[in-house]
Amino acid sequence: MKTFKCAIIEDSNVQRKILEQIIEKNKNLKLVLSTSASTESLKEINASNIDLLFLDIEMPVMNGFEFLEGLDIHPQVIITSQNQRYALEAFNFNVTDFLLKPFSTIRFDAAIKKAIDKVKTAKQKKPESKLVVKHNLKQVELNVHGILYVEALGDYVKVVTEERNYVILSTMSAFNKRLEADKFIRIHKSYIVNLKMVERYNHEFIEIKNKKIPISRAKIVELDQLLNCLD
Repeated sequence: MKTFKCAIIEDSNVQRKILEQIIEKNKNLKLVLSTSASTESLKEINASNIDLLFLDIEMPVMNGFEFLEGLDIHPQVIITSQNQRYALEAFNFNVTDFLLKPFSTIRFDAAIKKAIDKVKTAKQKKPESKLVVKHNLKQVELNVHGILYVEALGDYVKVVTEERNYVILSTMSAFNKRLEADKFIRIHKSYIVNLKMVERYNHEFIEIKNKKIPISRAKIVELDQLLNCLD
């Protein structure tokens, strides 16, 4: 039976231990990391290949939403929080489920089943060449391959194509999950670029249609590798 790798990001030692014990009893799950949110743990998660992330919201160094914004990988995310008021914002990040503490074993198992089903579906699903997005209160169909780059605008993202720009209510993390990982890269906290549209680059910025876009130092090696692998 296949096991699904998971991680816990939770500042409370007690709550972390409870989750660890529940996961240990679940034959479908394998825990690979259990810690609190920090710059270091974010790097560890981004360097991992987890299927599922259990994430608290209220944490002292970095809250759960800040942690989600920093994710470069796309695990199924289950929020575990004592505060119901975070639920709406959590689902704006396209999380899989929201568990209100204290939660029952039955509720936990239901969230796990939903996450595993989504992991299996995602592995079978072909990447989307068209995205349906809401722009100016209307549903529009966006050609993924025509995207030049995506820029963060607070609670929105600006999707730039050769024909026009689209301003969409979405976080960068949620929008990035809808794009093909080998065709697009989030090279900076505020930018996602279409690799096929890159005209030139160095280790400080890339250029697309005369637009200079900054590169995060942590992304330089990955950018080199992906550009060298392009068809």
